[in-house]
Amino acid sequence: MIVADAVRVWDAALSAISSCLRDRGLRQIQTPPVVDEVALEPWIEPLGLAGRFVQTSPELTMKRLLADGAGATFQLAAVARRGEHGQWHREQFVLLEWYRDAPTLAAVRADAEAVIAAVAEALAPWRRADAPVPTRWRSIAWLDALAQHTQLVLRGDEDGDALVHACRSRLPLPPLRAATPQARTLEAWTALFTALCDQALDAWLAARAADGEGVHVIEFPAPLAALSEHERDGSGRAVAARFESHGFGRELCNGYRELRDGVEQRRRFEAVAQLRDAVGLPVLPMPERFLALLEQARLPPCAGAAMGVDRLVALACGADSLDAIALVR
Repeated sequence: MIVADAVRVWDAALSAISSCLRDRGLRQIQTPPVVDEVALEPWIEPLGLAGRFVQTSPELTMKRLLADGAGATFQLAAVARRGEHGQWHREQFVLLEWYRDAPTLAAVRADAEAVIAAVAEALAPWRRADAPVPTRWRSIAWLDALAQHTQLVLRGDEDGDALVHACRSRLPLPPLRAATPQARTLEAWTALFTALCDQALDAWLAARAADGEGVHVIEFPAPLAALSEHERDGSGRAVAARFESHGFGRELCNGYRELRDGVEQRRRFEAVAQLRDAVGLPVLPMPERFLALLEQARLPPCAGAAMGVDRLVALACGADSLDAIALVR
């Protein structure tokens, strides 16, 4: 795609996103891209900048605004994640992030569907003729997807060593490197997530996409809750109020009913820090300002999501990689 066409594509996509979410009752904001702290995650590396960071996501800043009464907001944020290169990854990209000041994930999933549909419609003039577009959506629980594709039946709260043992015959996991129980549990479940995607889930999602279907993978196992709340599903399994939305056969969106418990969030960040140390990743400072906000019970009930815009734009055009829609090459 020549640069002039890429400019038109981006203009149409960004306009469609803003119009869609404004029509759905959210206000557009913009927060600074250089921040003092980032959420600790096992496999996401921030870019340092003179003792500060280029945001990996505007999440912590937007939650501070929620705590101050901002209400339902969204932004199209410039973010950076060190070392992310490939067909569908870039170190610097545009992330759509939005929050609703109500604890319903159904509304946030509906937002995701609406944004994807709006961008697909806006980019129809540039779309490859044989590129499938999601016209309907289904939801499947993470643990049900695991059982369906591997016959592994889990409770969702197995510790790391028990999980490695349970998976040994169906989906063997690599040896655990972390020392503490909470870090070993996080390491095992993230390894299982990767193995499930690589060996079964990615191909299944691609087949659904070819049939015009988008998929929400919901109710992640509790150890993969990250910054979302824990709950029990209808079968009593330990799950997280978290989902991923897959359109065009690719993961596009990650959403949470947001955790508001500062003690629990600190425990999770500590597990991430222990895992990062075990695998030799750089030490990141604990986001104390954000944790103080939670510990002071200032964050209202809310739910939110983040969506990679570069990937959505490329897929909505039927492109084979992010290179096709890049403005700066």
